[in-house]
Amino acid sequence: MRDRWIRRSGAVLAGGLAGAFVNEKLWLWVLVVLLLLGVRLLWWRPLDFFGKMYRPEALLLAVSLLFGFMYGGLAGKLLPAPLTVDQAEISGVLKDWNPGSEKCVGTLLVAEAKVGNAPQADSVQADNERTGSRRTDDKQGGGLDLAAELKGQTYQLIVYSNKLGEIPDAWKAVRPGDVIRFTARLERPKPVGTEGAFDLRVYDAVRGLSGSMTGRGDAVLLAEGKPSLVWSIRQNVHKQLEAWDSSETGVLEGILFGDSSRIPQEIQERYKVTGVLHVFAASGSNVAFVLGLAWLILWFVPKPVRIGGTILALLLYAELCGGNSPIVRATVLGVAVLLGRIGRGRVASLRWLFFAGLGLFALNPLVIRDLGFQLSFAAAWGIIVLAPGIEKTARLARFPALLRAASANTLAAQVAVLPLLIAAFHRLSLSGLLVNIFLLFILGGVLELGLCGVMLGFCWWLAAPLFQVCLWLLTVSDQILKFVASLPYADVYVVNPGPLFWLVWYGSIGVKLMGEERFYFRVQVALLSLKRRLEEFVPAKVAQGLRNYRDSRFVPSSGLAGRLPVIPKNSFCRRLGGILILLLLLRSPWNLRNNLEVDMIDVGQGDSMLIRTPENHAVLIDAGPRSDTFDAGERIVLPYLLQTGVRHLDAALITHEDRDHIGGIRAVLDVIPVDWIGVPEVGERLTNDEWKAGLPENISLASPKLRTLGAGDCVELDSGAVLEVVGPGQVLENTHSDSNNNCLVMKLEYRGQTFLLTGDMEQEEMEEIAANGVDLEDDIFKEPHHGSRFSLDKPLLDRIHPQAVLISVGKNTYGHPAPEVLEYWQERGIPVYRTDRYGTIKLLVGDDGIKIVPGRQLD
Repeated sequence: MRDRWIRRSGAVLAGGLAGAFVNEKLWLWVLVVLLLLGVRLLWWRPLDFFGKMYRPEALLLAVSLLFGFMYGGLAGKLLPAPLTVDQAEISGVLKDWNPGSEKCVGTLLVAEAKVGNAPQADSVQADNERTGSRRTDDKQGGGLDLAAELKGQTYQLIVYSNKLGEIPDAWKAVRPGDVIRFTARLERPKPVGTEGAFDLRVYDAVRGLSGSMTGRGDAVLLAEGKPSLVWSIRQNVHKQLEAWDSSETGVLEGILFGDSSRIPQEIQERYKVTGVLHVFAASGSNVAFVLGLAWLILWFVPKPVRIGGTILALLLYAELCGGNSPIVRATVLGVAVLLGRIGRGRVASLRWLFFAGLGLFALNPLVIRDLGFQLSFAAAWGIIVLAPGIEKTARLARFPALLRAASANTLAAQVAVLPLLIAAFHRLSLSGLLVNIFLLFILGGVLELGLCGVMLGFCWWLAAPLFQVCLWLLTVSDQILKFVASLPYADVYVVNPGPLFWLVWYGSIGVKLMGEERFYFRVQVALLSLKRRLEEFVPAKVAQGLRNYRDSRFVPSSGLAGRLPVIPKNSFCRRLGGILILLLLLRSPWNLRNNLEVDMIDVGQGDSMLIRTPENHAVLIDAGPRSDTFDAGERIVLPYLLQTGVRHLDAALITHEDRDHIGGIRAVLDVIPVDWIGVPEVGERLTNDEWKAGLPENISLASPKLRTLGAGDCVELDSGAVLEVVGPGQVLENTHSDSNNNCLVMKLEYRGQTFLLTGDMEQEEMEEIAANGVDLEDDIFKEPHHGSRFSLDKPLLDRIHPQAVLISVGKNTYGHPAPEVLEYWQERGIPVYRTDRYGTIKLLVGDDGIKIVPGRQLD
């Protein structure tokens, strides 16, 4: 890019990206390398490259890159430390409030906090977790200092319905601007503990939130405030839409205000499959709708007035959506694009886009790590840079002007953000491009008519017809989406392709923008220069061989072209080769390892383990919990498998029928193919309702894919790894928990190292296994039943001497892990690793023994 200001701001943003995503252990080393390169520039001979005039510019770009790297890298230090306060008395001002039938959600600015007991600060409990202690930490000297720290911070406030399914009247009555006092449980999120997981800390920080708090009991109104006009308008619209008994009213509110809380789950899934879920985000896509439609509506006015009117429409819409961070970012980028049109067109728009991104990065360096910012910036870049060229292609030339522009903009945005979407969601909507183009006008019309109805909301008989038309249009779009979503391969799950895919994808775009002939000429010159340099350092015979090879491959003509390597110029071959390379990268064939890897996946209060062999085979044991509102298989296990390159399972073993173990298996096996499914050999218990509800619908007891496993069976993996089944031996009845005491218990052996995988077995099954003469000695012991006290059999546990103990546990009301279990291992001096504190825990087994790699490092 010839524009110097774009290069400079781009260098800062590129440095910020590198600094934000470089591993903390490597950050200092990368900084040293950048400094050394900067010093090298002082002795740089510019005539060797571009001439004297570029030397100051190169130094400036180097400084910009270095500054961005340092600023982006240090941003993570600004994140608040993880914290959990079980009970605190909070006084504050409601900033936003959205009451619902099942829960109320808003934001609150803390004015005063009283913390009776010292909180548990997860970031300073590494020693506690090693020893198993439940000692709480006195952060900064106690509750008084913590109260001072909380003052002035903003938290998301959630109030759930009570046991009767009702929201307390006091919470229904409060409004934004009110000063209230209440009792709450306060939580600041932990760092990401699972590879590829959603980073809640960054998400909150970018949106000005320090964490979340759950209100308990009633709220006490201290001072009545005045809600903002925008909030009053939104609530008025919600009350008016309640007159229609239709699920589409929730969709309409989602499109208008970005509030998806009232949209049925099946409709959200439909929008997700067809690639248009972004319309509920109230960010980039919505701003693009408003910008495009306002621009079209004002086609008849002079250009400066048209730009000013469109900017005004964007600002009004941002305020209507509550001014949240995503909408503000998208609005800033949209305004930047519009301001660029005042100047010279494409370059000026691009310059303003980079200025806007640089400004947002300067105000909050964490924005560079936020997916919403990345998607908005990349989509805007695609529309500015790629859309004009796409619109001129022969295939789009036959389209009407309006449809041609919409198609080009949609395609350009999707091309620009595709790697980001794959990395974030591991899903590729094959129908998304077509749906986005043709539904653009329907959903855009819904948004525009809906906003007109919002503005006319003071007069019901004027607003009602507009809302009715919106609902009719949404009914039509829902039927279209329903049909498209039912098509085969409407969307596909994609294994994480890795950084090479990004390099090839964006590199191909760069080649296209540079010009293919120009790029290939530079490559030819570089190859010629490399060969000449190599010939200077090789023996004469080898050099002669290289010259003979060169003479046989180079075009025999005069001039420089006669000495350059021949590169095929057939555009079809080039494109076919590029497509094949991208498909190969999406398959990620290099996901190989030298060690056996056992991953205890952090699924909350449940169990899921993944075993991966050196030859890239995989076995999944359990898939986490499933409830009416959360499926760990879909939300955690499946994304983890795709992120780590698992596209096929040799086996899926289900230890028992409890929902915190079998719950997520359907969501996983709906996407990942499996050779066979293993369940415990427990006779008629396999016919109970829990097993029927948990197993995949196409699997029955007579299915050849279903195998029952009992004591004495072995599952041989590759590379010498063996899973020996040690339980159940016989069906146990009338125990404390028959499902737990008839679970699958296995011993994994590899290169002299052993792992006892205990499922949820309790004392009765443990005694039965010991009575059968099974050697329970192991190197790694998985604490049964999430550390329940019913699995603590001291005489039997005294016989084993593990190097470490693992506990899969999350938030629960059962008291897991039990204090006596933690104290037992603490007294024996054996370290305990818990998923609720350490995240996903990896065990790497090789010739040098076992290495434990926690997903979250505790300071």
